[in-house]
Amino acid sequence: MASYARGGPGLPDRPQPPVSPADSARYTREMLESLRKIAMGQNQSLLAHLLGLAATEAKFLGDQAQET
Repeated sequence: MASYARGGPGLPDRPQPPVSPADSARYTREMLESLRKIAMGQNQSLLAHLLGLAATEAKFLGDQAQET
C-alpha cells in the first residue's frame, strides 16, 4: 500500500491546524453514534449499548472541554 504525505498524492505536505479537545470529542461521539446505529440494525444489542455508553462519555468530555 502506498503511503502519502498529509497533503495526499501530488500535494505538498502542509501542517494541519490543531484539533481542539472539544472538536475531537464531538467527532468521536458522532462516529460512535453511527456505529451504535449499525450495531442496533444487526441486533447486536450489547455492542450497541457499549457504544452508546462510549458516546455518552464522549459528549461529557466534549462538554467539559468547552467549559475550560
